[in-house]
Amino acid sequence: MVNRLTDPGESLAGALELARKITQSGPLAVRATKKIVRDGADWPAEERWARQEEIMGPVMTSADAREGALAFAEKRAPVWTGK
Repeated sequence: MVNRLTDPGESLAGALELARKITQSGPLAVRATKKIVRDGADWPAEERWARQEEIMGPVMTSADAREGALAFAEKRAPVWTGK
């Protein structure tokens, strides 16, 4: 999977910058996304949306999801609890 391209010799710096951005995201969302990316390739095509919903549904209704929306509206950094 390619997320971005870097200039020659800058791949480590680019990867570290991407890792910093990921660590600023809600831990529930990161965990769910990793599970979907890791496991999703083995899912039958007709089941992919349903399986993603099973994983992401609880994340979308979590306290962290509410915190993310509130922090965005209040123009502040979110405080993630993992709940």
